[in-house]
Amino acid sequence: MPNQIHRLGIDRLPGLWLAIAIGLHAPACATEITGNSKRILAIGVIAHDRGPASDHHEEGIDLNLEAQFAPLERHGSLRPHLGATLNFVGDTSIAYAGLGFRLRETRHWFADLLLSVAVHDGPLHKDPVGCRLYSDCGFGIRVMPRFGVEIGYRAGPAASVSLLVDHMSHKWIIGGENEGLDHIGLRYMRPY
Repeated sequence: MPNQIHRLGIDRLPGLWLAIAIGLHAPACATEITGNSKRILAIGVIAHDRGPASDHHEEGIDLNLEAQFAPLERHGSLRPHLGATLNFVGDTSIAYAGLGFRLRETRHWFADLLLSVAVHDGPLHKDPVGCRLYSDCGFGIRVMPRFGVEIGYRAGPAASVSLLVDHMSHKWIIGGENEGLDHIGLRYMRPY
């Protein structure tokens, strides 16, 4: 059993599990829930290290869990979120918190821009053989910016499906090693 736990990477994730537990039970922090601004729970299946800027150094199919809180009272299009993308084959998992901004909305469709701060459990520096200081051999730092876009379809009043693309990287912000990490996948969302 310990080997199975290590292989799944679960032994490296106590902080992520704690963040998920707190996030799913946290209040909507300085927000007011109105009739059309409910809190949302998203669960997704995500392709790991796949996307527009991916280098395909890691692999797996990840589980994404996210709690989205009611939009901020004074900034109705800004919605706080707290989530985690969990990799079960020993590669990088992340926990993140940030804001979503509604770019476009129609009766059935929506598009959001996402900006978060992510903490990861991936390697800061890989084996230095063949790596240079300003290479993509490791993530370089533990806490990084995360950017994303989500396009969704409302299947009904209480359910939506979406396509999520995100990228975690500090290139052009902080120097040094910068592996970067992309995710792309589908999510199911419903109010809670």
